[in-house]
Amino acid sequence: MVASVVPMQMATSAHPDRTRVFLLAMAAIAVDTLMFSAIVPALPVYQRELGLSDTGVALIFAAFPIAQLMVAPFASRWVDRIGRKPAIITGAALLALAGVGFAVARDPYTLTLARAVLGGASAVTWTGALAYVSDVYPPDQMGLRLGLAETAGGGAGLMAPLLSGVLIQSVGLTETFLIFAIFPVILIVWAIPVPETLVRRRAAPGMFPMLRALGRSPGARAGAVALILLAIVEGMVESLLPLNLTERLVLGSAAIGLVVSLGTASLFLGAPLGGKWSDMTGRRTPILVGGVVTVITLPLIAIGPAWWVTVALAILLLGTAVMAAPAGPLFTHAIDEMGMAGSYGISAGAMVMVFALGFVLGPVIGGLLAAVMPFIGVCIAVAVIVALGLVLIARLLPRAE
Repeated sequence: MVASVVPMQMATSAHPDRTRVFLLAMAAIAVDTLMFSAIVPALPVYQRELGLSDTGVALIFAAFPIAQLMVAPFASRWVDRIGRKPAIITGAALLALAGVGFAVARDPYTLTLARAVLGGASAVTWTGALAYVSDVYPPDQMGLRLGLAETAGGGAGLMAPLLSGVLIQSVGLTETFLIFAIFPVILIVWAIPVPETLVRRRAAPGMFPMLRALGRSPGARAGAVALILLAIVEGMVESLLPLNLTERLVLGSAAIGLVVSLGTASLFLGAPLGGKWSDMTGRRTPILVGGVVTVITLPLIAIGPAWWVTVALAILLLGTAVMAAPAGPLFTHAIDEMGMAGSYGISAGAMVMVFALGFVLGPVIGGLLAAVMPFIGVCIAVAVIVALGLVLIARLLPRAE
């Protein structure tokens, strides 16, 4: 078994293909987020057509992170053995398949299967993309570059709900998701000429021993908590907010798409801001400040008219993006400290795993709480969870830094 090891000169000189690699990684994250976010305005339609409760929708939503969590450990090792580009191409093919699944879903089982395929595709795509970026940039640029790459996903997330909401009302569910399935095919064509950055140099320990070793790093544990908190918030909000907007404000698919799209615009700013901030001053402060903003604004998305929800959602997602941006550098630094510089498939896969764990918990927690309390109560409960996580991060990071 082999792992990639980045040549030491990469830390001091620019990789000759890093612009092409970076653009492909951005595109892969963008297409993945595009496919994921397109379903948000469709949730009330699926709920109505399939006769689902709010809890049922949230649990079907959880099929995505469950599959992501199951695939990520194997994707991380595969990316370090086979390469970054094959992972992106394979992930794109699965994204297209998931799009077709959403187009033909007429029962809860097909919808759940399509969500699961999308989750597996996301694990492979993100692991390949994050490892690609980690290969070609030095540690003092890692926070900014990973943040910028993830911002492409935020940009796609900005467009997808608006586009899918308009298409659903104009041409219907089937045609909408068949159109969206074209984007991963374009990504495959884009990826073919981009060079591979994997360098096979020496044997590495098994996947699970490396993950256990990574888990012993205080910095990696703090980064994991930040990612889990981000995913819990996003999973709860994306599964329940569209339903709340329909029930409380009687918004249609296009209006829901507009609210979500405008609200997610702050992701353009939050991820690179948090990454650059952490490159300059350390990882601890951005995580804690972003987390406090998240705690304060979570209950605000459950009250007020549509414009208020849009502004509150923008501030909320800005906070979560700043909070999570330093996690990538914390994971890659832990890999370097282990003496496995270049095995960034492991760090990328670990990030996907912990995010997927949080994304499992988010819809499940939200769905269970929604069965016994109103949406604002769910938001307050999740804010308490975030606050407790920040206390843990504050205890871990002084030692890590």
